[in-house]
Amino acid sequence: MKTVIFKWNPAFSSYSMLHYLNDMNRLQQDDYDYDYNWSVWDHDQIHEGDRFFWVKVGRYGQTGIVASGKITSEPYRDEDWSGKGRETYYVDFVPDVLINPDALPIFSCADLAQAIPDFEWDKGHSGLVLTDDQAKMLEDLWADFLAKNNIPFTEAKNKRYQEDLIYMSK
Repeated sequence: MKTVIFKWNPAFSSYSMLHYLNDMNRLQQDDYDYDYNWSVWDHDQIHEGDRFFWVKVGRYGQTGIVASGKITSEPYRDEDWSGKGRETYYVDFVPDVLINPDALPIFSCADLAQAIPDFEWDKGHSGLVLTDDQAKMLEDLWADFLAKNNIPFTEAKNKRYQEDLIYMSK
């Protein structure tokens, strides 16, 4: 299993902060059937079942990890989200943690850079694969962060992934 970093800058992404917050609210409904996908750079190294961390980057608001979860498809080519006509690959995914970066602490890009300095956390391509050592360190840091901050979670389910419990911050 690989660990993939999705980078998201709401200032220019096709997926806005408002969209993210609305999705968090919809996920609390038992009948909400959501469908997430994200563009990935290292598409030739990513597979269904891999782990992901979603990192908010940019100049506005808190930056850092806002979500984690599981990739639920093999990479596939589709239309470029930016409209620039680039060759773009995507994966589908389901989150196990979503955090509202405007309301709760997040594991910041600065802390990520200090803990794992050999990865560019706050800019660059999205969908990059961590080394096994980086991935192990991140998993340990993430578990510690969630426990330390006592993130308040509610439970929700996705119709298509009934076996997966999705937890998100209130």
